[in-house]
Amino acid sequence: MSPRPDRPRPGTCDLAVLVNEFPKLSETFVISDLLALEARGVRLHLFAMRQPPSDLAPASLGQLRATVEYLPEIKGRQHELLMRATHLALFTRGPRRYARGLAAIYASPDYTRSRLQQAVLLARRLDQLACPALYIHFAHKPATVGRFAALLTGTPFAISAHAVDLWTSPSAELRAKFADARAVMCCYREALEFVSGLVDGRTRVELAPHGVVIPPDVRREEVSPPVLLAVGRLVEKKGLDTLIRAAAILREAEAHFQLRIAGEGPLWAALQRLVNELELVETVRFLGPLTEPELEEQYAQATAFVLPCQIGVDGNRDGLPNTLLEAMARGLPVVSTTLESVREAVTDGEHGLLVPPVDAPALAAALGELLRDPDMRNRLGSAARARVAEDYDRAALDSRVFEALIGTGLIQPAGH
Repeated sequence: MSPRPDRPRPGTCDLAVLVNEFPKLSETFVISDLLALEARGVRLHLFAMRQPPSDLAPASLGQLRATVEYLPEIKGRQHELLMRATHLALFTRGPRRYARGLAAIYASPDYTRSRLQQAVLLARRLDQLACPALYIHFAHKPATVGRFAALLTGTPFAISAHAVDLWTSPSAELRAKFADARAVMCCYREALEFVSGLVDGRTRVELAPHGVVIPPDVRREEVSPPVLLAVGRLVEKKGLDTLIRAAAILREAEAHFQLRIAGEGPLWAALQRLVNELELVETVRFLGPLTEPELEEQYAQATAFVLPCQIGVDGNRDGLPNTLLEAMARGLPVVSTTLESVREAVTDGEHGLLVPPVDAPALAAALGELLRDPDMRNRLGSAARARVAEDYDRAALDSRVFEALIGTGLIQPAGH
């Protein structure tokens, strides 16, 4: 997919949005966020820093009305000429603002030449759009580029912070970005508390959970052997190596099951090697990336959902995984770990079973208990669905970002 950018006239866009990669199958919450804004009459113009390597896209992408524009990747003599012309245009529009912004950028802890070049091109486009407010998804690279562009144009901006962007970025970088933002939106309480500590009351911080769609009916397909389903990117923080080792323990205990792992990522080959080493080829099945209808089929066939989240060696960790909430909304019993973000939605023994991270024997014991006890599965699954319906229903939550943006003056209520 490669949308061609239209060039809206000034005043035809209420809010510019900057994301890293678009559309990304594992970030359906971004599209849901944008659709919720559009449903409230906000006219969006979306900038993305790059296109995804895969053509797979969320089904909801077709509902998005916003123009999608990719920041250009131009090299050589053409790039040099474009950059000179763009710097000159920005300087001409506001010499003092341009000089102050450039000085602040050079002093920033996250300054790099390539990020400045991207920011200059974005700044020029924001200027051509009459400098609407800017809403940035993710506090790492997009927030660097978006903040730099805002410094050059005087554009107010807000940031939506998530997981990898918070837990792997240096605190000095985050403080600089958040200090200049009108607001920071966080989708779970652990992130809210972390960001609040960084800004120390100087920037507005809002809790804006993504939420998930609650299907009206729970669909089930009886399959044999019972299916343990994991869905997520194949990265360290998902704890999938621990899950595979737990599967080996279960098989040694002669448990009857199949483990299905949906998703893609850099650890795919390493996880497949581990499956081979543990002689689990007949037990573990990798499904690859799935579209939303394909994922629904897997939820329907699953006996339980498992995602043993952990903190990576680089500090990266999950927020509150959307796939965990999706499984709960479909009445599946869930097994995860005692990470703080997970415990925001899952109480051990009430909505699911929680075990310590990186503990394959404990994980195997919890999964074995669920496989043996259908009454426990039904009880936990029903409670999980009720929990999500009460606190994570997207229909009830999708106004949070809109209200926060209005509260900071970045967008205006209808009729103003």
